[in-house]
Amino acid sequence: MTEDQRSEGLARRSVEAVGDDRVETATGRGRDAWFGLLDEASATHWSHKDIAAWLTGEHGVDGWWAQSITVAYEQERGMRQPGQRSDGSFEVSPSKTLACSLETAFALVSEADCRDRWLDGALRTVGAGDSSEVLGATPTSSVRLAWPAGALGAPEDKPGRVVVGLYQPTDVVGNPRGKVRVAVQHGGLATPELAEKLKTFWKARLDDLARLADEEAAEEPASGR
Repeated sequence: MTEDQRSEGLARRSVEAVGDDRVETATGRGRDAWFGLLDEASATHWSHKDIAAWLTGEHGVDGWWAQSITVAYEQERGMRQPGQRSDGSFEVSPSKTLACSLETAFALVSEADCRDRWLDGALRTVGAGDSSEVLGATPTSSVRLAWPAGALGAPEDKPGRVVVGLYQPTDVVGNPRGKVRVAVQHGGLATPELAEKLKTFWKARLDDLARLADEEAAEEPASGR
């Protein structure tokens, strides 16, 4: 199974995303042991914030691992569905590997004429207008796009936003190593059905972006990009 296939769909259950051996190595206990302690403390009646704080404050669990254990516990005890956030909303985060340079990938996402080639033409199918709008960007790292009010997954009276993140591994001296990874984070969704539809939409858009990146990569030596 490829990395892209593993990224498809709604977010996986936490117990599938991170192995129990890693949890035990990092925290001193496996998930079942943590779940048992949480059950003894009646944590099924607690908020996400309270569970994570208890793990950190009472047992010294690192913040990241406390969040991971909390999400896994909530999912295993039926307190949270896969892809569901602590506020009850849902989020999708499909990703794709691109063959081009990080600079080219950022341009393909941040520049309007480039987005027109892989994103804008499909926006009308989800009620998001004819063209995308950038709310802000961090060079070669992320682009924040507006998601219009009334578009699929957004309330009629309140716009949302979509974050497109970019990442490329580097060696010890900062030189690029490996392919660029692009991930779309679209949250604030009211139901898993909406999340599934938008997962399908963004997966198709990332496929189009990857094809465009292939074309750009073929021209990079000549263009210097």
